[in-house]
Amino acid sequence: MSELKMPRVRFAPSPTGFLHVGGARTALFNWLYARSQGGTFVLRIEDTDQERSTEESYAAILRGMEWLGLDWDEGPRAGGDHGPYLQSERLDIYREQLDKLVASGDAYKCFCSADDLEKREQAVRDAGGNWEGYDSHCRDLTAAEVAACEAEGKACAYRLRTPTEGSTFWYDVIVDKREFQNEVLVDRVIFKADGFPTYQFAVVVDDHLMGISHVLRGDDHVSNTPFQILIYNALGWKLPKFGHMPMILGPDRKRLSKRHGATSVEEFHKLGILPAAMLNYLALLGWSPGGSGDEVLSAQAITKKFSLKKVNSSPAAFDYDKLNHINGEHIKRLSAKERLVLAKAISDEQGWALDPEWLISGADNTDAYLARVIATLGNRFSSLVTLPEQIGFFFKDDHFVDQESWDEHVATDEARPLMIALADAIETGLDLDQAQAADAFEEVIRTTAEKLGVKAGQLIHPSRVALSGQSRSAGIFEVMELMGARRTVKRLRSAAAG
Repeated sequence: MSELKMPRVRFAPSPTGFLHVGGARTALFNWLYARSQGGTFVLRIEDTDQERSTEESYAAILRGMEWLGLDWDEGPRAGGDHGPYLQSERLDIYREQLDKLVASGDAYKCFCSADDLEKREQAVRDAGGNWEGYDSHCRDLTAAEVAACEAEGKACAYRLRTPTEGSTFWYDVIVDKREFQNEVLVDRVIFKADGFPTYQFAVVVDDHLMGISHVLRGDDHVSNTPFQILIYNALGWKLPKFGHMPMILGPDRKRLSKRHGATSVEEFHKLGILPAAMLNYLALLGWSPGGSGDEVLSAQAITKKFSLKKVNSSPAAFDYDKLNHINGEHIKRLSAKERLVLAKAISDEQGWALDPEWLISGADNTDAYLARVIATLGNRFSSLVTLPEQIGFFFKDDHFVDQESWDEHVATDEARPLMIALADAIETGLDLDQAQAADAFEEVIRTTAEKLGVKAGQLIHPSRVALSGQSRSAGIFEVMELMGARRTVKRLRSAAAG
């Protein structure tokens, strides 16, 4: 593949908020296309909206991109030959291209103020007409009329002179041919009176001068594309290929918003979603790997399978349950060392510490003890959010208790004497000052059950809840081994006492 054929794609967010999942999905698909084709991924910040753009949002976008692992080849921090990569630093470039359009007659000065437009819009609506956004009021001003407006000190914007007949169309790489009748297009502003270009103009100039070959973005931009094509045509530039990806909807099939839950990348980070899982799930929103294979994929595997031909044209629904499932699967597939790193961060945050009196074999410090706990938990460790509830009972007496399970298995007249009997058996049958293996606890439980004439489960179920506060945990014998005989007896007696 020659260098000229290698695609150049971009993600160009506006720093007016956090990195939304819709923007993250757009960035991901561009990144995947670049990586799968040996192309270049450009990050550009479209900050010409001076009123809404903030440094906080700019920083949040970069953090979100880095968290997802979407590295960019050109852009802020990375540099490149097509900079600057912040639009606010490219004003001279936009002005130069505007001058070309003014000289060719494709752009004209507009002296209409916001109040002027509002009054004329109201007049049209009062007369029963439809206001299309602009009425071409300044389109054919004479040189004398322009001079008079300038003499009065009226501020002016610049509008593109659009054709009134024919149509503008393109072959979208995702949804095939799209066509708009030119008569429905209005002369939009391309340069504002404050000296800043509008999005419509700046994006075309940037994409052309940065050599962008494919403009891949959300389908909320479809209505912008014909106007942008007209700007390309007016400047005599070759069009890139356009591809508009389907919208992301909420579970109720309405546009995804805060009412559905978390929507920004950083929110999902705080909810315990792994970046690999988030990337995996975002890829499945509008793209299919094909076949009936596993949907839990690494970034490398997704890149290998990715193709624009497999991007759907219909909207994708965001399924929070599926995201959590994929996240759990990614956690399960981590190595023991990687899981421990995640658990260590939670342990430090919770302030958990090993008590020297616990006498746990093979664990002489908190990290070693935590490693044994995580190893024992195994694939039950599938959520960073629920992990404190799953293992907190190993580190403190004041731990999470599922009240329903407690009432059912512990706080009954049948369970209390059984727990006391088991505590007595452990206390007399095992050395409380020495570490004991899981097999030793199993032997005590089964022997005690036989002596009492009950099934082992009648001791196991209340003991599990008494020790862990939950009806589900790692194997009860392994739990007792990690807790130690002395703590096990103490918990059993405390639970039986009510």
